Amino acid sequence: MEYPLVLTDGSLIPHPQASAADNVNMQTFRFRAISLIAVLSFVAAACGGGNVFDLAVGTCFNDGDLSEVEITDVPVVDCAEPHDNEVYYLFDMADGLFPGVDQVSATAFEGCVAAFDSYVGLDYASSELVATFLAPSSGSWEEDDREVVCFLYQIDLDKLTGTMRDSGI
Repeated sequence: MEYPLVLTDGSLIPHPQASAADNVNMQTFRFRAISLIAVLSFVAAACGGGNVFDLAVGTCFNDGDLSEVEITDVPVVDCAEPHDNEVYYLFDMADGLFPGVDQVSATAFEGCVAAFDSYVGLDYASSELVATFLAPSSGSWEEDDREVVCFLYQIDLDKLTGTMRDSGI
């Protein structure tokens, strides 16, 4: 089974460190990523304009309680505490007409992977961490949202403890 990089459209790209001997369920990855995207979409819709919270590079957060009917925020935690995710890079996509989900995903993927090794201290193909992102939707694009938030999590879905900056993991 391969560990995926999950894109915002629900498609999966295998993580280079995956092997057939690994016993992680692919559907867990799909559920976690889609659920996190849904959580963040609910938050953005509730607050308007997509500016729900102020995620910055180095911010750690948990997935939160996905059983709630209405999600109002993503739990930001101190990186010294066990956490699910860590933001490692932010960038803005170019202005213009919404390029479509596939192009947004491709641009976000390329930007996030390109920035991975400078934050973690190890190239993505060798890392035990999985990179994913939050990217503008067609609706948020109309509200001038161009920001891509790149974040990482542990390949086996265990909690992270401490920052992954320069961790070499």
